Amino acid sequence: MAFDLSDRSIYGFATAEHLRFADLDANGHINNGAFLQLLENARVSYMREIVRSGLPRFRVVVGRLEVDFKRQMFYPGTATACARLIEAHERKCIVGHGLFDEQGNCTAVLKAVMVSLNEQTHRSTPFEPTVRTVLEQLAASPQGMPT
Repeated sequence: MAFDLSDRSIYGFATAEHLRFADLDANGHINNGAFLQLLENARVSYMREIVRSGLPRFRVVVGRLEVDFKRQMFYPGTATACARLIEAHERKCIVGHGLFDEQGNCTAVLKAVMVSLNEQTHRSTPFEPTVRTVLEQLAASPQGMPT
């Protein structure tokens, strides 16, 4: 299923984020690096929510980030950072993100490839079948949230 990551309605999970003066760049708008931090907050919180839904513990690490910056954001203000699973595979899953300003405009979208990690070897490993099944169900669900 293809998702339009700039569509706020596809996300069942969101975090409210405060834009900080420290996030400004030399041009007076929120730095691109701050966008990534805001989206990371949503991704980590979302993944914790999935584990808390009753899944066995699993580890993932970022394998790749692909971001499109769509509009500027300015201090002071708030933003909404969203995350949801959009794909699940044997050893990786892909989390889609959207970042929205106070007016609801999409300011950035991001795809994060999250690689399944064995805690002892620190190598990629297949997801446990139970985990993969749930990840696939979340990726196919309307808003990517556990029921």
